[in-house]
Amino acid sequence: MEETFSNQNQPKSKEPSKPFGAKIAQVSSDVFSPLLIPTYAMIFVMWLTPLLILPFGTKAWAAGGVFVITCVIPLLIIFCLIKLGKVSDTAISNRSERTLPFAASVACYVGAAWFMSSLNAPRWLTVFFLGAALVSLLAMIITRWWKISAHTGAVGGLAGIIFWLGQKNLILEDPLICLSVTIALVALIAWARLYLKRHTPLQVLCGATLGFSVELVLLNIA
Repeated sequence: MEETFSNQNQPKSKEPSKPFGAKIAQVSSDVFSPLLIPTYAMIFVMWLTPLLILPFGTKAWAAGGVFVITCVIPLLIIFCLIKLGKVSDTAISNRSERTLPFAASVACYVGAAWFMSSLNAPRWLTVFFLGAALVSLLAMIITRWWKISAHTGAVGGLAGIIFWLGQKNLILEDPLICLSVTIALVALIAWARLYLKRHTPLQVLCGATLGFSVELVLLNIA
């Protein structure tokens, strides 16, 4: 009895904390989630391209609208799918559960493109969101057989539009610095997804290549 009593009063051992690298990888994946990349892209184009001359209210409305359409609405859909038992977690770790969330993201990107068009935004900005919709559609199809990285697909698309803007001399700051920072971001997210063992090297590479190439091709032919 004494031994049992003493065991019950022993302090519970703390769970081992995550390695520092794992924390950095998880934070990077969360901060640069595919749901947030369109908003970051809008902030970039509204404050680092000739669109800077627009009134602050107009820029805030455009960026805020994109945030609601491409982040808030998809997140609410994911939560509803979790409640319905269609999705296991917000990260949608299970490949077989990704079809509906991807389909929702396609619809939301098309909605964002319509929103840009309704604001009489430059054609290239509307095309950017249509490109994001196409990237999501292709990723949805590929994911039925193979878990391509949505994270690197999103940052690859961001790199695509920044590269195109630099080509067209539409970046107000040094385009080389902007592109270098974006490439570093792609590398960071690729490392994070590999460190967390969410994808293979080929899956993160193909995701980034898909996002970059689709956006760049559509922007150049639009």
